[in-house]
Amino acid sequence: MHDFRGRYGRFLTELEDRGLDGFLVQHGPNLTYLFNFTGSAGLACCLGDETILLVDSRYLEQARATAVNCTPQLIRSSFEQALEELLNHRFPGKSPRKRLGLEATRVSCDLWLRIQNWSAAVEWVPEHDLIESLRIIKEPSEIEALIRAFELAQSAYAGFLDQISPGMTEVRMAGILEMEMRKAGGEGVAFDTIVASGPRSSLPHGVATGRIWGAQEILLIDFGIRSGGYLSDLTRVHLSREVKKPEIFDMVSEAQHAALDSIRPGVLSSDVDRAARGVIERYGHGDHFQHSVGHGLGLEIHELPRISPSRTRPLEAGMVFTVEPGIYLRERMGVRIEDVVVVTDTGNRLLSDPAR
Repeated sequence: MHDFRGRYGRFLTELEDRGLDGFLVQHGPNLTYLFNFTGSAGLACCLGDETILLVDSRYLEQARATAVNCTPQLIRSSFEQALEELLNHRFPGKSPRKRLGLEATRVSCDLWLRIQNWSAAVEWVPEHDLIESLRIIKEPSEIEALIRAFELAQSAYAGFLDQISPGMTEVRMAGILEMEMRKAGGEGVAFDTIVASGPRSSLPHGVATGRIWGAQEILLIDFGIRSGGYLSDLTRVHLSREVKKPEIFDMVSEAQHAALDSIRPGVLSSDVDRAARGVIERYGHGDHFQHSVGHGLGLEIHELPRISPSRTRPLEAGMVFTVEPGIYLRERMGVRIEDVVVVTDTGNRLLSDPAR
């Protein structure tokens, strides 16, 4: 069971540290993290001593049964009207001015302009990554959920390999893999499955098309599964038995191992990127590796921390992120190897079975 009480306590402490009297939460993964709410629409307004979770009729029963750290309340018309009424009721007339934070990157310009005029007693304060920063250190229960997501994904991948062969289209193969992920017990896919064959494998995010996989071609597969709300993310390179492994595969594998060997508490995230990038540059392929080495993973497929040249945050135990160097030779082929680690007190451990 996740520690929802502890999460909420840390959230309230963060509000106090930032001089905030409350906070507006509307981003789905943040609603899940703090309040165990998984509906597709909801709005939580923390007002110091309590949090009101505004939901529509589709999710009222669910919220009353499963939501924590909040009081569910049914909206009568729109979320905006319900929020305005709530604030006017809580801060009537000449109430002392309160500073309420909101998710700066999640609130639309339209809503931002309108809420400014709702209550003279409210000062709205845009905040960046307030809840996301709390999510960066994973609880043991979250690690267990992630491991389960990887176990299911890898089981599905094994079943997928038994069914594919040259002559199939990328779309058909992606469909087979997605069906295997469902059969394995996944709640759904984590993102659009990438199956890129031959020269299309040089596209880092080359989603599946109607192209036919040739017998002598490389196949790049990037896939993930949702399980218990948490996501897996893996990239594998597959070739027919008669096809020789490309030279760049071993280069990318060496780069990934260099990055993995560098991961421990206190190391800067940029240094992890540098460890992998340095190997690829040494082989003369620096210009063929343009994305960052990794990204955080959890309730979202991309979250904190970011493992890139420009991010210099020290690693901490409990951080989970991908390690996915790649080399992409335009219109020829591409290789990316992606696994996921959790930082431990003394180093790191893989949550996925390493690519071979």
